[in-house]
Amino acid sequence: MVSGSHRRLAKLGAIAVSAAMLTACSSGTGSGKGGTDIRMLVNTTPVLTKQFYKDLVAPYVAAHPGVKVTIEAPTGKGVTDSLQQDLAAGRPPAIIAGGQNTQFADQMAPLPDEPWVKNAPFSQSSKLKGKVWMVGTGVQIQSLVFYNKAAFQKAGITDPPKTVDQYTADLRKLKTAGYTPLQTGGEWTTGSQFLMLANPNVMNTAPDWYAQRNKNAVSFADSNYAKYLDVYQSWIKQGLVPKDADGTKYQDMITDFTTGKSATMVMGSWLVASVDSAKPSFDVGVFPVPTFDGSEPPQASNPAMTYSVLKASNQQTAAMGLVKYLVSDKAAITTSLKAEGNFRTGYSYDASPLTDEVGKILDAAHGKVVAIGPGLGDNSAPAGFEDEINTQIQSLYLGTKPAAVAAAMDKWWTSNAPK
Repeated sequence: MVSGSHRRLAKLGAIAVSAAMLTACSSGTGSGKGGTDIRMLVNTTPVLTKQFYKDLVAPYVAAHPGVKVTIEAPTGKGVTDSLQQDLAAGRPPAIIAGGQNTQFADQMAPLPDEPWVKNAPFSQSSKLKGKVWMVGTGVQIQSLVFYNKAAFQKAGITDPPKTVDQYTADLRKLKTAGYTPLQTGGEWTTGSQFLMLANPNVMNTAPDWYAQRNKNAVSFADSNYAKYLDVYQSWIKQGLVPKDADGTKYQDMITDFTTGKSATMVMGSWLVASVDSAKPSFDVGVFPVPTFDGSEPPQASNPAMTYSVLKASNQQTAAMGLVKYLVSDKAAITTSLKAEGNFRTGYSYDASPLTDEVGKILDAAHGKVVAIGPGLGDNSAPAGFEDEINTQIQSLYLGTKPAAVAAAMDKWWTSNAPK
């Protein structure tokens, strides 16, 4: 395990996430005053626990007598399911933390035309119908391959692969060396990993691919998605991914990787915190997902730790005050960035060497970022896309042909695209 720490300026000098991504809208703001209970529905992870959020808002609560913040974890599959339940029950939370599903954009209060909104990463690209409905703390990148350096050395791999073909060849070498070549899993991770791998190879030439698909101008069957589906199933057939992946939980994936069972794992920058916490007995490195032609890939990226305020909440004004604090207070931002190894122009923190490697990958992308998961703003997939792609990718493990998956995704998208 690489030891030591240093100061890294999360400069993002080449990435257009500040001045070029500003927008304007209007809404009332203000801090909550006496007798206020602000309910926050948060997306929890192994790092972003309920306790993390309680600690994050504690300084704000201490500075605002009479204000209480109640942190609630999802009771359904995630934030989306829980929010649907709360709305149906007539008890909406005041704030959603971590939700980016445009399905609920109309339920959110417009954020104000103020610097704390304008200066937030991706504020322009995430707006819908001219409205900023979500604001993030930092920049999170997701098209990353974390790897066991000792495993690469044992397998005779001297340099990280640049092309998909090279990566496939390396996975074969890692299998021969006795490792699970690529750590995959079930739950939400199957489809997410596929998008992390594929999107830089699809959107490097069509950054607005989701928007184009909404207009029926492109298709899965005639894009690099189809090509990557073929590659992915070839990995399954060659035993380069676990055969029982569908039954593997996310935390077990992390354990298999950090204990040295698996040699590579595709995941977002938030994995750094889990790797550093596990203190593996080997050095961990990271490289950008390979491309078909070996070119430097754009990074699938999105705003990290997002917040939205519910229109239906009777604590809207107080909630605006808390959100403003979370995305503009220097200490709160720094704590949030450090938790998941995210970045923001002008902010630095004590970072591990692995975080530094991730930052260099982002710098090397020279500002080229593409959508991931549900997308952002007008370049968004229909509601339910992540669940559908997850189901379809998992079906590859059961023998479904890649062409059938591409056709199914095209059929689903056409049926669910916004009218």
